[in-house]
Amino acid sequence: MKKTILFISIALLAAGCGHAVPPNSGAASTSTPPAVAASSASTSIATASGVVAPISNPKARITKIFFGTYVTPQNSPVQPERFTGYHTGLDFETFPDEQTTDVPINVICAGKLLVKGYASGYGGYAVQACVIDGEAVTVVYGHLRQSSIQPAVGQQLSAGDHLAVLGTGYSAETDGERKHLHLGIHIGTAINILGYVPNKSQLSGWLDPQKVLGL
Repeated sequence: MKKTILFISIALLAAGCGHAVPPNSGAASTSTPPAVAASSASTSIATASGVVAPISNPKARITKIFFGTYVTPQNSPVQPERFTGYHTGLDFETFPDEQTTDVPINVICAGKLLVKGYASGYGGYAVQACVIDGEAVTVVYGHLRQSSIQPAVGQQLSAGDHLAVLGTGYSAETDGERKHLHLGIHIGTAINILGYVPNKSQLSGWLDPQKVLGL
């Protein structure tokens, strides 16, 4: 039986599932798990017109793995591939001349930073709380250079504020993945950073970032 490898879900950690985020996550100096500490955090309104792209020239970067793409190590447009499942986010690729330069990432909406740290499958990552079109969501930014995530956990951010830079491709900063941004938008206030889900029906718990951003 082929083993399906999934990004961790902090929401599932509360139920005792998944891999633990290492203690140097930088989320907060507390013994309370990030999911517990952040699940009831307040959010700020961001209408559709207030949502912005997280990266420059976004349309040209959407070329490989889209929201809902079913990926396996055999059929993935990115090789080698170690994951299997339906992609919960949208990947923004980097250009050849950006492989050795910093690529800035900005937050897409207004709201508090809930968690920042390091997770299997992502390397550096951050999660922000927002309300988009009246719906509470948490926004996942994956494959960041952890040390570059500037805002503090709990800090209120505005759409377009600088968050971090992308991690170096195929390094520990991206947990061995190529240099790109994974952007996921999970519905509700519970923090869930799964990059893939095993069943297509589970995508109903996520929004398509391409539609939200109007790209």
